[in-house]
Amino acid sequence: MLKFLITYSDKTENYLDNVLTVILNADVEVPADDLTITIPYDEKISENADYITAFLDEKTVFKGQIDEIIGIKSTEGAITKITARSPSAFLLDNEAEPLTYINPSADFIFSRHLKPFGLTEYNADDVPFFGTLKIDKGMTHWQVFRNFCINRYGAEPRITGEGKAYFKGFESGETILFGKSGVEYTSIRESKRRFKLISEVRLKLTESGTYGGNIKNENPDCDGIERVRYVNATADKTTIQTADNIIRKSNSDSYSIALECVGCFIESIGRSAVLDDEMFGRIENLTVRKIRYSVGTDGEKTTVTLGKERF
Repeated sequence: MLKFLITYSDKTENYLDNVLTVILNADVEVPADDLTITIPYDEKISENADYITAFLDEKTVFKGQIDEIIGIKSTEGAITKITARSPSAFLLDNEAEPLTYINPSADFIFSRHLKPFGLTEYNADDVPFFGTLKIDKGMTHWQVFRNFCINRYGAEPRITGEGKAYFKGFESGETILFGKSGVEYTSIRESKRRFKLISEVRLKLTESGTYGGNIKNENPDCDGIERVRYVNATADKTTIQTADNIIRKSNSDSYSIALECVGCFIESIGRSAVLDDEMFGRIENLTVRKIRYSVGTDGEKTTVTLGKERF
């Protein structure tokens, strides 16, 4: 069970003794985790609460500035509802100064775009990105951080719920086994959303040319499906990589397995996984793409959503 610490605007702190409900969401496609809890009505929290920190076995798993505090009174009693997002939210909420960097390094990007918002740890090497990185008007610090990681490492970055930045994305850690001899679950739901699949992206490679190039989706699940998109690779901020991303995302969105697990498995996000089920069989090359941890009248549980690593 998670423990929660409230930090007030005057920097004093106290642990919450009577948490009624908890919902914690993490998604590899969403930069910031989000937390919602309810407690019996607390006037001090309503007036002065600033940050909330969640601990699992004394380890910090979430820390965020409180976004919203709601007081609710009904015939059933009075409660305080608190919502917060993890440190990535600062990067999403703030615009970066329009500039152009030449040969920036991970340490430079961290110092300029992450450290000012309270992030203190990162995982990356010291080899710079050899080239220019342009920050356009309106870009957020998260977009700058992500663009650097895509250009330098070819990877989607991740900032954990407690605020550590991984420039190369998740550290997969030990593979989690769900099913026989592994993590048990009370229900399983496999979704094959064929309507999400893009079978082909057609490309315009020159200003005067037509959409004569094409990239086909090699996913076997695409057999018999015709769903086409068009990409002008000569347009500003558009490349052939844009077409690859369209196909990759369509594949990712097309398949998932949702498991209802009793207990807390929030640290499984981003980990490699294997499912061994009597009905669905053994499925390998999976990743934990999303978790939803909740505590309520029915106890503590985690909905774990798995996706395929490769298609």
